[in-house]
Amino acid sequence: MFKSFALFSAVVISFLGSSVSAMDEVEFGKLLLPGKITVTNPFLDSCDSKVECGRFYKLLHAGIDYRARTPTKVTSPVEGIVVKMEYGGKVYSPQKDRSGTIMIKTKGEKPMYFMFLHMSKSFVKAGDKVQIGCVVGLTGKKGTIFPHLHVEYKEIPSGSYRRPTPSLKTVAEIKKRGNISPTEAVLNTEPAVPTGHTCVTGS
Repeated sequence: MFKSFALFSAVVISFLGSSVSAMDEVEFGKLLLPGKITVTNPFLDSCDSKVECGRFYKLLHAGIDYRARTPTKVTSPVEGIVVKMEYGGKVYSPQKDRSGTIMIKTKGEKPMYFMFLHMSKSFVKAGDKVQIGCVVGLTGKKGTIFPHLHVEYKEIPSGSYRRPTPSLKTVAEIKKRGNISPTEAVLNTEPAVPTGHTCVTGS
């Protein structure tokens, strides 16, 4: 459970009254993780080292990566419903796919989804209703080498696979997949500032 709802609410309200350009990735990270926030791979960043990047060399990043020791509690910046991931004809419960993905369908007019990757544990199940500030799980390194938190925010039309977007060659390719900066999540959805200690309710 998020320990300080008053502080968290103040941050959310501050963001809701700001323009998209006023919210940077470090400040957004404060809605997700405790302590000092370090962005290790920004949205649309290009990986330019063959040695460090391997198969991701010169590809663009479809989300934001934050440094996070394992295990660190992760809180949701949006309100929504936990859903299963779908890929390759298979359906995965939260954190059970090879990348440790927890996916939340956010409230709003469009079918937008917020995703947490590389999680070591999920505290939620498909169908759970998640409030802002709810602890959804613990960071890890599932599907990657170094422990960190990868977050994505994207539109997934009905009938399409619900899955994260891989690193791609161009901005156009990433936008075609429906991705926008995760920092826009709290501005493009209909968030509800927490008013009590109820965090997750079953379906």
